[in-house]
Amino acid sequence: MIFVTGRTVGDIEGELKQKGKNVPPIIAGDNGAVIYYTKTGEFLTKKTLDHEAVLKMVDNYLENGGNKDYIRFTNGEKVFASCQKDVEKYYEGNRKVKLVNDIYQEIQQTQDMTKVTLAEKEEIIKQSKEFVKGYNCWTDKDATEFPRKDCKNYRLDIAGNNISKGDAVKWITKKLSPQYGFICIGNGANDISMFKEAIDNNMTVAMMQNTSPQVLAEMEQYAKERKRGKVEVIPCNRHLANEYILKKAKMFEGYMAKKEKEMGKRQRLPDLPRVKVSKIDTKNISRGTGLQTKGRER
Repeated sequence: MIFVTGRTVGDIEGELKQKGKNVPPIIAGDNGAVIYYTKTGEFLTKKTLDHEAVLKMVDNYLENGGNKDYIRFTNGEKVFASCQKDVEKYYEGNRKVKLVNDIYQEIQQTQDMTKVTLAEKEEIIKQSKEFVKGYNCWTDKDATEFPRKDCKNYRLDIAGNNISKGDAVKWITKKLSPQYGFICIGNGANDISMFKEAIDNNMTVAMMQNTSPQVLAEMEQYAKERKRGKVEVIPCNRHLANEYILKKAKMFEGYMAKKEKEMGKRQRLPDLPRVKVSKIDTKNISRGTGLQTKGRER
């Protein structure tokens, strides 16, 4: 399993370690701006923002009423945020977040930013998005709980114009050449390029049930027009989603076991990471269709 996420690789890695979960060898972060090999701490790819452009976008945000403490940025590995009480609580326990006394000064001194995030009330974020259009950057606007749930803030992620989750999936699959294919799982508009990459390769797109009807319809139409790929919907229930993923893992394990049997009982396919496929305990699992999972934005 490989994360292809809008979050920073260090943020994902830190949260997994904090929860005692295994960290996958590859994480694609900042919506494809970086691909990181966790075993060696090496960036396999890294696309940074123009520093002068970032300074102008941040200045515009502040001039229009933005709060300096609501600015975050990443260098692909760590998140840099303001050393402010609410921000510190938001990132509590995540060692991949560096809290600084003056986030604006840190931005002035940092040349290798891969993503900048501005948070504020929706009107300020809308204005910032309009301004950023002049720099031909990739952007993603959505509601956020940063730095507190009651702020009712929106956030604007800003990255280079030559990045996408689809490009990250293309790079990863080209390098790994998965023998039995791959499945892309997601639920947002920033997943569309990744979904299209899967369909173009005649693979499966698994969309969470809370995906917008527009995105779902677009992907179904895309697959229909190309007569390739498959679109499936996963219930928005943690247990049922895990059940789906484990069934797919079991399917791939079955493919490998069959291949090994053909090769001979004592032979195993070389250099293939194994998954432990456990039986799902479906006791007390709700089969309702309206269940939502809540948590930090993905």
